Amino acid sequence: MTQPTFAAGAVARRLGLPVSTLRSWNNRYGMGPSGHERGRHRRYTESDIAALIVMRRLIAQGTPPSAAARAAQGRRPHDVSLDSDLVARLVDAAHRLDGHGMLTLIGRALNAHGVSDTWQLLCVPALHRVQEPVPGRGDCVDAEHLLSWSITAGLHQVATAVAGAPVAMLACTAGEHHALPLEALNAALAERAVPAVMLGADVPDQALADAAGRVRPKVVVLWSHTSATASPVACTAAAGEGAVVLAAGPGWAGKRLPDGVVRVTGLAPAVDRITAAV
Repeated sequence: MTQPTFAAGAVARRLGLPVSTLRSWNNRYGMGPSGHERGRHRRYTESDIAALIVMRRLIAQGTPPSAAARAAQGRRPHDVSLDSDLVARLVDAAHRLDGHGMLTLIGRALNAHGVSDTWQLLCVPALHRVQEPVPGRGDCVDAEHLLSWSITAGLHQVATAVAGAPVAMLACTAGEHHALPLEALNAALAERAVPAVMLGADVPDQALADAAGRVRPKVVVLWSHTSATASPVACTAAAGEGAVVLAAGPGWAGKRLPDGVVRVTGLAPAVDRITAAV
């Protein structure tokens, strides 16, 4: 099948960059569409976009544009496929408690494909599969914990704090300790140069209200993994300063949410909602 391609305007919106910046990077550093033919409209592949994401992240970390372009051109994803084989290799490394092997696989995928695709196509499938019982190994809780830690460590390597007034505040509801999906969201926002505040696990309602009052974000994301931690009171507390509240995670399913609270069911919709508020 022919892989999809994207016009410069669509790529610019996806990366949060002006089209003029894409044109400049193409003219100055050769960071344009691969396989472009003179006289035709420029169409970017996913591989081209992944390289641009790497370049933007490196520049945000202080790398000169020319050096960032050279590094990004060496990280196009042609040699890293987010397929079932890579998922199986990651799960196998988890079962062997091979932390170095997991970090290597996750790091290569993040460098080549960016946060969103790596999270959705590699990390989430691996997390589901590693929970399956293995004959002779019990329930593999140790492998699941190490895999979660490895994913977090990999995300932290790409989630450089972005300067500026925070657009989003990310928090788990009180009693909720599953913060890994928020780590992925925080990294995806950093990749797009969107400032965010990550509060992490088990944030009491009053602490949410206090933080929202000080930070005054445009959007607050509240993660709940189970129904027991999905508290509508937390939504009200987080929205006290006029922020849009996104209820994320399976815990909110079937819950009656306060007016104005929006339920999101995946990383991409959450990123889209937040970037639209920039």
